[in-house]
Amino acid sequence: MPLVIFIDDSETALASTRMVTASMPIEVKQYTEAQVALAEIKAGMTPDLIITDLNMPVMNGFEFLKALRDVPATKRTPTLMLTTEAKAELKQQGKALGLTGWIVKPFNPQQLKQAITRVLRLPA
Repeated sequence: MPLVIFIDDSETALASTRMVTASMPIEVKQYTEAQVALAEIKAGMTPDLIITDLNMPVMNGFEFLKALRDVPATKRTPTLMLTTEAKAELKQQGKALGLTGWIVKPFNPQQLKQAITRVLRLPA
């Protein structure tokens, strides 16, 4: 079963993603701090998809993405940004860091499900 990790400092956002993914054939892990998720990845956890917020204390989504790409096992791991930010220059910056896609909050539950299904190539 594919492992999807969500990183967001908002418990409300994590609760929303839990509801959306509950019926999907995936394993989900959630983190409120990007640096904790990064430490587990460096220790050998290999997610199939990472969905992260941009604006977080301590380590933001871009800082996380840069560090993630430095870990050989996750150099190419699909990563989506799930954020309230919608500026084109931020999306461009994310793309330059190897971001797979961008979803703006508040998100449409169906849109999130479709993005996960498409990236993981799950049966629709």
